[in-house]
Amino acid sequence: MLLTSILCLPLAVGLACLFARPRKVLEFLNLLGFAVGLGLAVKLFKTVLANNGAALTECGEFLRADALSAWMTLLIAVVSLAASIYAVPYLRRDLAEGVVSGRRFREYYVLTPFFAAGMLLVVLANSLGVMWIAVEAVALCSVLLVALYNKRTSLEAAWKYVILGGLGLVLALFGTIFTYAAAIGKTGAETMPSFNWSHLLAQAPQLDHHLMTLAFILVLVGYGTKAGLAPMHTWLPDAHSEAPSPTSAMLSGVSLKIAIYALLRFYILAAACLGSGLSRHLLLGFGLFSMLLAGPFILVQKNLKRMLAYSSLEHVGLICAAIGMNAPLTVFGAMLHMGYHALAKPVLFFAAGNIHQQRHTLDFRRLGGGLGKTMPVTALLLGLGAVAVSGLPPFGLFVSELTVIAGGFISHYVWVGIVMLAALIIVFCGLLNKIAGLLLGPGDGNGGHARETISAWSVVAMSLPLAMLLLFTFWLPDSLRLLMEQAAAIIRGSP
Repeated sequence: MLLTSILCLPLAVGLACLFARPRKVLEFLNLLGFAVGLGLAVKLFKTVLANNGAALTECGEFLRADALSAWMTLLIAVVSLAASIYAVPYLRRDLAEGVVSGRRFREYYVLTPFFAAGMLLVVLANSLGVMWIAVEAVALCSVLLVALYNKRTSLEAAWKYVILGGLGLVLALFGTIFTYAAAIGKTGAETMPSFNWSHLLAQAPQLDHHLMTLAFILVLVGYGTKAGLAPMHTWLPDAHSEAPSPTSAMLSGVSLKIAIYALLRFYILAAACLGSGLSRHLLLGFGLFSMLLAGPFILVQKNLKRMLAYSSLEHVGLICAAIGMNAPLTVFGAMLHMGYHALAKPVLFFAAGNIHQQRHTLDFRRLGGGLGKTMPVTALLLGLGAVAVSGLPPFGLFVSELTVIAGGFISHYVWVGIVMLAALIIVFCGLLNKIAGLLLGPGDGNGGHARETISAWSVVAMSLPLAMLLLFTFWLPDSLRLLMEQAAAIIRGSP
């Protein structure tokens, strides 16, 4: 009952937090729940590897985990635990300063485990219908978290998220229905076909090609909206900038990738059914457009969190473009990039949270320069995180981006590799220019600001992901590499 335990644990934590009274108990329950969840995620990936990549099923195949599911479960567990560690000092300070009420404090600790549970159900559900419901649950929890501060700007961001995300989910629902319709009467059975992804994949060549083409286009736009692919990304900067920083870290670190996961399940079906390059070319096109659009917006951003949100747009685009090339090296690079990005991006949002609580703004002009003088620890970790997410050595995103670009050149996607390289250079210049100005630019001494007092919880939450990123850059365990290779093979439709 491993899959059931992974899914039920955050649900139990959320329900327990609903009735728990002392605030320290809320913090402890979240920390304990996500720590145990990480242990279960590690056990799942070891179990999947021990089964030679064969999928693990439970509850009459209602729950199913293959290598791709196990990889995503591991990423959700790691980022959720890091966010729960950082949330302890972050929300305590917000509560002490009256930024959040005691009720909102409790809401965060109730909604966050439910948010994680929804993401876990997305990657563990076998039924495409249940997966859509899980994505809807993730959207609902994240909308409420975005609106947690109950300010005009946060409510506006939440409504924008609701409207655009709701439209995307409606299109994804139509795509899901058309996928099921494509299987009716095509399998030679008199009974209604199963809605389980594994069953539909086995029957993929018999599915109606016209309906599957329409279904994939609808799902691409629908789940692509949730993933933040351009041009459906316009909710992304507002939601990321207005959410509490631990929530922003989860949104960028794993929630966007959960939508990519849902999209990939349909991509695999469409590729197996159509046997053409339509699905690959669409994914490649949207991915490249997202990468190219991110750079100019980063160059003109005036808010730190909004800039980080557009950086997420670039990384989501790179992952989709890499998968669209469908070469062994590019798809493996996409899986690698998912992992490295999940470790690097939360550090930046945690640092932004520290800055906002200290200076009460994230506007570059109001922050000025010389942040390293008054916030040396945060500035150091922010600088390291920016170097990592920009794809500079010695951090792993340099390796994953180089893997994708090299794979593109080897697979004769030379023009794609050139476009990717140009987009990465623009983002690199914009991101490091903004961060360097913030940390090292001319300041007015201390600017009247007190020197930061940073909690040990914050240092741990920011340092551990960076340490793991460095460790797995220089030493990637064979078991993790094998898991990503198996996940890449599933995406490519290879045995």
